[in-house]
Amino acid sequence: MKVLVDANVLIDYLTKREPFYEDAKKIISCCLFMVDGFIAPHSFVEIFYAMHERGKFSVEECREAILKLCAVFEVASENKTVILQAVKNIDFSDFEDSLQNECAISSETDCIVTRNAKDFKGSKIQIYSPEEFLKMMEKFIFNNSSQP
Repeated sequence: MKVLVDANVLIDYLTKREPFYEDAKKIISCCLFMVDGFIAPHSFVEIFYAMHERGKFSVEECREAILKLCAVFEVASENKTVILQAVKNIDFSDFEDSLQNECAISSETDCIVTRNAKDFKGSKIQIYSPEEFLKMMEKFIFNNSSQP
């Protein structure tokens, strides 16, 4: 399974933002061991900004966080075609969400995990909240575990 993780979930994890941190941590773990995790390229800018400008993280800490994300996640495809598709997608009023969606499509991911599912109503890709994604993963693990 290929999963695009929205920047808001990654920021929850990196900044230990409550009450979202534990679910974000579990999603990162899923991307380490069970699924192929993807991040849209523009999300790195958003993450860096949220950690440094709005948070209390040094530039070096932000760089280290980005390096760690790159060790876990693949970077979704984002090019001129993807940007044009996002601009033209009238199902989205927010350009950043549209761009996340188009990156997920171009990278052939199965779903997007975001805390802003309502902003992705126009998506043709399955959208999960962190809670929904983790419940789905629990069912998958339970159904595929060997019975004693």
